[in-house]
Amino acid sequence: MYSKVQSRATHLGLTALCISILYGCGGGGDNGASVATPDPVTPSGPVLAAATTLADGTSVGTPTFPKGATATGGVGQDVLGLACEKPVKSSPAYGYSHLNLVVDGKQIAIPEDIGQVAQGSAGIVDPATRSIGCFYPLTTTDTSGKIRIKPGSATPYTLGQFFALWGQPLSTTNVAGYAGKTVKAFIRDGATLTEYTGALDALPLTGNREITLQVGTALSEIPNFAWTNPPALSATPVIVNRGAFGAAVNGQLGLEDNRSNGRGGQGEPVDGLSCYGPRNQSNLDYIYHAHSHLAIYKDGVRLAIPQLVGVVGNDDVPSTTCFYPLHTHDMTGTLHIEPLNNDRLTLGQFFSIWGQPLTRTNVAGQLNTPVVIYVRDGGNLRVYQGDPAAIELKSYRSIVIQMGTPLAEVPTFELASEAN
Repeated sequence: MYSKVQSRATHLGLTALCISILYGCGGGGDNGASVATPDPVTPSGPVLAAATTLADGTSVGTPTFPKGATATGGVGQDVLGLACEKPVKSSPAYGYSHLNLVVDGKQIAIPEDIGQVAQGSAGIVDPATRSIGCFYPLTTTDTSGKIRIKPGSATPYTLGQFFALWGQPLSTTNVAGYAGKTVKAFIRDGATLTEYTGALDALPLTGNREITLQVGTALSEIPNFAWTNPPALSATPVIVNRGAFGAAVNGQLGLEDNRSNGRGGQGEPVDGLSCYGPRNQSNLDYIYHAHSHLAIYKDGVRLAIPQLVGVVGNDDVPSTTCFYPLHTHDMTGTLHIEPLNNDRLTLGQFFSIWGQPLTRTNVAGQLNTPVVIYVRDGGNLRVYQGDPAAIELKSYRSIVIQMGTPLAEVPTFELASEAN
């Protein structure tokens, strides 16, 4: 018995010895010769990081730059063949490229409002466009790093055009003011990561492309983001005919009317906005008239916005009535924007005039339901992640507040005409 155990141990020991000398025993190599272990291969450059999934609109990087273009960027004039155009009701869905700016290993946030020019900007030549602002075909609408791209160009837009709209330098020696450091560019298309060695200003902005500008310290991993995008826009527009009051066409009743509850704007200044008037056709106090649209959904049911929010007195007798610069006339959700100066007006100011809360946990008294906000300018639909009260009200902007049950698609509201 002992001899059998000893014999088996001896056999196992020889087997281990064969393995230890790398197939030096029969059947493993070239007539029993040992095979050298190859040296490990060191990658020649950075690798693609594992994908980080983010919701559309999520901020990426450390805020460093002020929002919008610099004084030398796109402020209304043509820039490298790009015109700043009046906002439109709708257009084909925008695409995007995503830009990472990494300086000495630190990701820097790309500012919002590049390519968007506010009302009243002096650089806009057309007075009609100046009154409502304009958009370039390349814009940023948040600090996610997404460059929103209007479709329709015969050739791809370029990173150089975007930096020109931003008003920042782009070269191998200076990226957005970070100068004197080595600059490399990497692009990811699908699962493929490559180093881009062409001219930086010619780098094409193609759909869903991830672009990383490495400034200074070399990266071992290139950032990689997968985005959870908003639902598709409805292919069937909801035409908003101003002057409509019926709940059947404008949503379910239930949101409070501040004309009856005494809250909100009753004639006194509210949130920096005065009630002006009396108003008639020969004495208009506002400097322009534009419209945004607001829709509120709770568990898939649209709730009607009350009429005459921000109108104090009898709307049928303008000479006896005062109007806040933000107000409604009907129940369609059309918000009338009639500012007394070039200040940007916000959704939060409208809710203050309405006398209703606007937070991530309370929208017009509707409590404790998950809130998602969609903002659309033409074909540029995105999820808004910031403070709801800070949403700027712009011409033809559509704002959809979803509470509770997610919408299968985002409704496409279109104003029936440009008439006031």
